[in-house]
Amino acid sequence: MGFPGANTTTDHRNLFLSDEQIDAIQAKEAKERDPIRQKLGNPVKAPGRILSFAIADQTAVLALASHKAAVANLTTKECQKQQQVKHTGPVTAVALLSEKYTVGGSRIALSASWDKTVKVWCVDQPTRVVAVLAGHADFVKCMAAHPTLPMVYTGSADKSVMIWKLPETLFTDAAAESPVEISPFKTIKGDHTGQIYAIALDSTGSVLYSTGSDASIRAWDASTGQAAKVDNEIWEIERGHHKTNVFDIKVSENMLWTASADKTAVGWDMDTRKPDITMQHKAFVTSVLPVMQAGVVITGTRGGDISVWRVSAGAPELIREIHAHSDDVVCLRQQGRLFYSSSLDETLRVWDIKEVIDFKGGMSYVPPELAALRQQQKKAAETMLTEDEERELAELMDGLDEL
Repeated sequence: MGFPGANTTTDHRNLFLSDEQIDAIQAKEAKERDPIRQKLGNPVKAPGRILSFAIADQTAVLALASHKAAVANLTTKECQKQQQVKHTGPVTAVALLSEKYTVGGSRIALSASWDKTVKVWCVDQPTRVVAVLAGHADFVKCMAAHPTLPMVYTGSADKSVMIWKLPETLFTDAAAESPVEISPFKTIKGDHTGQIYAIALDSTGSVLYSTGSDASIRAWDASTGQAAKVDNEIWEIERGHHKTNVFDIKVSENMLWTASADKTAVGWDMDTRKPDITMQHKAFVTSVLPVMQAGVVITGTRGGDISVWRVSAGAPELIREIHAHSDDVVCLRQQGRLFYSSSLDETLRVWDIKEVIDFKGGMSYVPPELAALRQQQKKAAETMLTEDEERELAELMDGLDEL
């Protein structure tokens, strides 16, 4: 008999793990074996953990922890494996330039990495890298592209935000075959005291917001990099409401939305800079997505759960949960009537916003085509014997053999 909490496993993989860690691993493996989870959201299987993604029509650009950026076809659910952009560290963020900027007719994507660089490349020919942005002194953690201009914004573990301007000469059919190295147009440093985990532009591309491990939120003029001001006062939200790391930030109308390791997602009134809506969770909140035309905010958490909150009536109301991913949900994006989720479980999944909201089958969303399979699963579980029941049956059978 072992001590309480002692690891008595015979599996060599778990010899240096606590019982709690082993339980978490086993729970994750059980999720991965669940046939319902395997089908929910029509998953695209990626060749590595997806740390971020960008969507354009039926194409997804994936940032992979396996030191690569890849392109996936959302119609065929296939990921290009032969043509990928290679970095020398995990790829943490990707972005797409406005469709009016092309090289040889191809849209332009960007991938940011722990190798401290951002690569600029052709979506139709990922191995064709046309430029490299170099200037950060540490991991590049997040990135955003301007909605209409050839400008890019990055945040880093070096506590800085950088603004980059891509030259017009880059977007010609005669663009150089070898990558052009580009230096930052502007470096913003000294205001944040920790790593920059997330940045976001407003819909016009006029204001850039940044946040990270210091749990503060800052605002910048997206053209000049100067601190944004309201009535001659610098716009900022100091650490306080969020107690620790902020992992994600999104902008909608007159609200900012943040996701934090303090297990909350918060909607901030931009005018008052006060928290207007707070959504409490049971785990770290790793991603947030406001869908204001539907009156909801969608959140993703450590462990893989997605929550849908109705916020149109003031106090947030949890109206739906999606249990599909088996690991952290690290990125959420909207495209029209759909939203997409990516996870460390190496999948990208798609959801119909209206269908999820209007679902009548309970809190946990399961589409009609999978509901019958879920019922079969429940019936099978009900007829299965527990370990104690199996032991009692074995003892009974042994007793019968002795008669």
